[in-house]
Amino acid sequence: METTLDRFGRVVIPKRVRDDLGLQPGAVLQIKQHDQKIFMEPSDEEPRMVVKKGVLVFKGAATADIEGAIKDHREKLLGKAASNIRK
Repeated sequence: METTLDRFGRVVIPKRVRDDLGLQPGAVLQIKQHDQKIFMEPSDEEPRMVVKKGVLVFKGAATADIEGAIKDHREKLLGKAASNIRK
């Protein structure tokens, strides 16, 4: 099979391949480079922390600095709120 890289660097995975692998929109893929070749495979892990509608959501087992991530996210939201009040 053949596909084309678009101007944004995106590649469309043919439907037959997506169906065969059970890939759904939002699936996480691992990309590896070896010499002049690119390898792509479905990731076994889902993202552990995602932002949904402006809220930080934790998924899975704790493997990262959760408290630090929450603190950083909270500071960003507070900074955004403060700048909106000043306007």
